[in-house]
Amino acid sequence: MDPAAQKRLSFVDAAEVEFAVLGDRFDAAGLSALRAVVSGYPDTGAPGAGEVAASLFMLLERLISDIRMDRQAIAVHLRAWRLMLVSNPDAEETCVLIHGLKAIRDHSTQNKAA
Repeated sequence: MDPAAQKRLSFVDAAEVEFAVLGDRFDAAGLSALRAVVSGYPDTGAPGAGEVAASLFMLLERLISDIRMDRQAIAVHLRAWRLMLVSNPDAEETCVLIHGLKAIRDHSTQNKAA
């Protein structure tokens, strides 16, 4: 793996470490620490892994602002982020993945409203 790819993957590694210490209850400091790692990702918003990082950042923003915790939604985003960095999904697969992550974010918001 080239050094640039290793550096990108190191952000996922760091995010997974932050996630591992989060409990099931809302933890503003823990979620903020995770958000800080995600916000440092240099390719945020770029096609593929950058879109996943942006989606995770938006999810974390929603959870923090709603004073909520959704470990499953965060875990799915982290797995998707790693997947995008270690595999080579085609455009259609990437589109499906990104739409699925958006649905997870939306579901998390709907749970608050319920």
